[in-house]
Amino acid sequence: MHEISIAGAIIDAVLDAAKKNNAKKVNEIFLEIGELTALNPEQLKFIFETISKGTAADGARYDIQVIKPLIKCKKCQYNGPIEFFEKLHFFLPVIKCPSCGDIDVDIVAGRECCVTKIKIS
Repeated sequence: MHEISIAGAIIDAVLDAAKKNNAKKVNEIFLEIGELTALNPEQLKFIFETISKGTAADGARYDIQVIKPLIKCKKCQYNGPIEFFEKLHFFLPVIKCPSCGDIDVDIVAGRECCVTKIKIS
């Protein structure tokens, strides 16, 4: 459950930014989380709510945008989404070009894990 350490780092960064801006309260936190990070947004929200108790971020709202994986194929120049396959009730990514089948691809989206904005008062 790597969500705990990631959530801790995010809350630390948010609280640091709030402190540097003389904020009394963090009202809302906007995040982008790529599907390839394997972070669960609902688990993140629960952890955020738990570890932010008693801080300026206590009670903050979390707006999490999930970013779908996108690739660019170096062979055929395909730009677009990847495919997933189901195994044991999990959907696993297939990191290869769905057009030509080549594995020499650049992942252009889907690995994000960042705070894009915070609302403070």
